[in-house]
Amino acid sequence: EDLTAAKAGDLPSSAQAAAIFTAAWKQHRPDFDVHSIDVLKSEPKQYQDRRWINYKLAITATGTDKGSREMYQKKYRCTPEDYSSVLKLEGANWVADEKMIANINEARDCSVAK
Repeated sequence: EDLTAAKAGDLPSSAQAAAIFTAAWKQHRPDFDVHSIDVLKSEPKQYQDRRWINYKLAITATGTDKGSREMYQKKYRCTPEDYSSVLKLEGANWVADEKMIANINEARDCSVAK
């Protein structure tokens, strides 16, 4: 069920969400050096007492030597599916779903940035 704005008063701002995702990408995707993350869209959800937010992100990053040789030192713009970029409420804190970030399909979701 979607959260109404009244219930969603404690949702992170776009800047806060971008900061959380940036930290998570830096930790869980050493194959990319993240330059910026823009929030294109967010969709808060709730099921019983679980709360989460699906995000559509635009991630600008450069491939590192920890990733594929084809992506090394190239700048990419990645726009993963919204189910790949999720913040979940744990206690009083919004945290990125790391498993989703680790499993992003860069061949499908990333293209060379101009």
